[in-house]
Amino acid sequence: MEIGWLNVQSLLNKTDVINAAITERSLDGLALTETWHTASDDTCLQLATPPGYATIDAARTFRHGGDIAVIFCQRWKAAMLPLPVCSTFEAVTVRLTTKTGQFIVIDLYWLGSEQLSMQFFDDLSAVLEMLAVY
Repeated sequence: MEIGWLNVQSLLNKTDVINAAITERSLDGLALTETWHTASDDTCLQLATPPGYATIDAARTFRHGGDIAVIFCQRWKAAMLPLPVCSTFEAVTVRLTTKTGQFIVIDLYWLGSEQLSMQFFDDLSAVLEMLAVY
C-alpha cells in the first residue's frame, strides 16, 4: 500500500501533475493540503483525481486558502469520520477498508503563519482521542 502527502499550494495549475503522480507512482492514496478548492465538485479537484479514484475533501467556507482533500482508490470502501469542531486547523479523516483490513487517514492542515496556541493542542487532543476509539 502506497500513500503520499503533498502541500500543493493551489490545484489550479497542478491538476495534470497530481493526476500523473498518482498514476505513475501507482499510489493507492494521496492526501493534499492547501488545495484552495472551493467545493467538492470543484473542477480542479475532479481533474486531479484519476479514473478509478475518488475524493473526500473539506473546503473552507469562511476565507480563501487552505482546504484539504484525500484521493484514494475506488476499489476500497471509504467513509468520512466525524471530527470535533476545531478552530485552529482543518482536518478530514477517512476510514479506508481493504481486503486485508481497515486503516484511517487523517489529513490535517495548520496554517503555520498563525501563532501556535494552547487551543491548537486542545483541538488536536480532541481529534486524537476520538480517533483512538476506532
